Amino acid sequence: MVRGDGPTAMSSKIGYLLSGPLTCTRGQLNSHMMHILSSHTKEDYAIEIFWKLESLGIQENDKLNTQKQNIKEFSSTSIAYEDGKYVAKLPWIEEYPELPTNEMIAKARTHRVVNRLNQEPNLFKIYGDIIREQEKRGFIEKVRENEDEPQRIHYIPHHPVEKDSTTTPIRIVYDCSCTENAKSPSLNDCLHSYPPISNDITELLTRFRTQKFAVTTDIEKAFLQVGLHKSDRDVTRFFWLSDPTDSTSPFTTYRFKSVLFGATCSPFILNATLLKRFEENPSPTASRITQDLYVDNVLSSFTAEDDLIQFYRDSRCLLQKGGFNLRSWNSNSNRLRELADTENVLDSSKEVNILGMRWDVANDRLLFAEVDIDSTMVDVTKREIIRQSSKIFDPLGILSPVTVKAKIFMQSLWKRNFGWDERLPEDVTTQWTTIQVYDMD
Repeated sequence: MVRGDGPTAMSSKIGYLLSGPLTCTRGQLNSHMMHILSSHTKEDYAIEIFWKLESLGIQENDKLNTQKQNIKEFSSTSIAYEDGKYVAKLPWIEEYPELPTNEMIAKARTHRVVNRLNQEPNLFKIYGDIIREQEKRGFIEKVRENEDEPQRIHYIPHHPVEKDSTTTPIRIVYDCSCTENAKSPSLNDCLHSYPPISNDITELLTRFRTQKFAVTTDIEKAFLQVGLHKSDRDVTRFFWLSDPTDSTSPFTTYRFKSVLFGATCSPFILNATLLKRFEENPSPTASRITQDLYVDNVLSSFTAEDDLIQFYRDSRCLLQKGGFNLRSWNSNSNRLRELADTENVLDSSKEVNILGMRWDVANDRLLFAEVDIDSTMVDVTKREIIRQSSKIFDPLGILSPVTVKAKIFMQSLWKRNFGWDERLPEDVTTQWTTIQVYDMD
């Protein structure tokens, strides 16, 4: 079935619970969407996710109005457009507690990171290359030794996290929640954690499957493209080697010139900045991006191919003049792909990640991502079952025939008062195994 033909029945076979990709050709999805998230959370949060009834895009008016008001106030007082890019201040809490420097703990943790990376020379080089590239692009800068000491100084530890990428296997994570001791606040403790205004994933995916010509793109290093006000840069200091090729070289002090991903307020700042850009430059393209944006990803669809090409040109121009670069374009339109290729912004992947799902571009099919479930566990516990079950996020209940069995099963575990880490008896583990391999056929 082609895109836009309207809803049809989903594939009847789900196969193994939470494993194996589900597919849906264009037009089959319409209002039936699901979003799968892999999550290893604490038990209380896992249960909340597992049982939560999704609003399907309906938010409480009071909550949404508060979010809009926070965005409006922050945008007018703390974001400025300077020399072709936006610069933002951090949203400090009124009368926030005294922020310690964290210098010693940041140094100690950086030493541990260096020692760890030193065991893997390839990753050690990549780590140093990332920091060098950030400095080259003006996202960070070295702190000069003869500078006057600012009023506020704070150091942030950082460490590598594995990344599912063939080009960059790690990313650097900055720990803005690091505390000097149990009584000291972290940087995140001193900043407002206002939620951004996010479009509903279900609505985004529905619109993406509605029209004939679909397109995806994302903003390159979106957070780092928003400048950080000079008054706030010294609370984002961190240490790295003066000679990135020598693990024994002394540390050099860096600080961020851009909004760093890791601060609790960063998604809010990015959201407020982008909305400010669109509001100050009203156009059909700005309106379209506003409704089709999720954090730094845009996914949309168009009836006419000419409209799709025009959107490509206009959206790139609109964001480029604000200091943002739309890259990784992909589409089921060969015309757009060829155009993006000539301008070096094409994502040539055959399958594209879109909001937790996979898009088979060539065949224009939406695939429900595989979720790995260990069906060979010997010591099955309630903690492990909730961890496995909470990996699926199904707002429209497409997998309800499967997930409802897991929910009922969890209820039975509560009734029998099993502890979180208590090894479950054989009759219970057998029942769980049956649920794991449940087949709708």
